[in-house]
Amino acid sequence: MKLILTEDVPNLGSLGDTIDVKSGYGRNYLLPKGIALLATGRVSKELQHRIQHLNKLREGKIELANEQAEKLKTVKLEVVRKSGPGGKLFGSVTNRDLKELLKEKEFDVERRSILLNSPIRNIGLHEFTVRVHSEVSVNIQIKVTGDSDESAVKTVAVDEPKDKNADEKNVDSEELEKLEELEGLEEHETDE
Repeated sequence: MKLILTEDVPNLGSLGDTIDVKSGYGRNYLLPKGIALLATGRVSKELQHRIQHLNKLREGKIELANEQAEKLKTVKLEVVRKSGPGGKLFGSVTNRDLKELLKEKEFDVERRSILLNSPIRNIGLHEFTVRVHSEVSVNIQIKVTGDSDESAVKTVAVDEPKDKNADEKNVDSEELEKLEELEGLEEHETDE
């Protein structure tokens, strides 16, 4: 059975391709879903005309996507996250975070079009891909810097015991003074 595809189908063909498939597959799946039309008669001529129009639109979209890709190549992205010793981040940088960063730079891309192999969990320079169009993609680098609070943590950890000991000494000296006063009052009362 000869059919003309009305959309891209993985492992079968792309829009406008004339394909030869088994009649059951064409009759029961491709034709009812509107994925393909019969390659005979007036319908095929109309489809050929529509495909030419769609190809012109596709070329225009590809040109716009190429322009946007050139602009994306010049973008410098940097994100600061809390990190621990050894450059490990607390949490990670995901494609949602990258989408927000690009949105701040006035690039509106879908989250699904940002291809990141795995979430970024270390500081440093990392690369990811943005698919602007099905035929146009751009590699972009992001610099992840760590905002480590190690010095603050060490300072607090070192200062806390000193403060606790100082508080204990203050409390102890105050208590001792009160006890001495009470003892002094008791002695006065017993003397009288």
